[in-house]
Amino acid sequence: MFDVWEKITRLRNERGWTVYKLAKTAGIPQSTMATWIGQGRNPSVEDLEKLCAALEISLGEFFMDDDGEEETRLRKRRKALGMSIEELSKATDIPTDTIYAFDSGEKDITKAQYRVVKQLATALSCTTDVIT
Repeated sequence: MFDVWEKITRLRNERGWTVYKLAKTAGIPQSTMATWIGQGRNPSVEDLEKLCAALEISLGEFFMDDDGEEETRLRKRRKALGMSIEELSKATDIPTDTIYAFDSGEKDITKAQYRVVKQLATALSCTTDVIT
């Protein structure tokens, strides 16, 4: 069964946002979101569209199965910021092929040198645990 709040929480966390940040960006009072969550109620379609707009995804993308290609945490964060691999490479001085390998999951980023992970996290304005 599709869990609306699980998906919203995952998308919010991928961006490093708090509930407050999402509510403010969506134009929905934080107290309203807290009530929905506390009572286990889903937002209306209209409010879900506001949340999706704040998260910069369509309503269709929100309900899309996650059964496709598994995205790495690095890729999710990079895409959430609208940053290309090339832009990330320039910002970090890490070769594009290295970033691509981590971004695609070809190489395990948890086995990368800490310096590399730290550079990526800094360029992506997050902590290292968000991308590993």
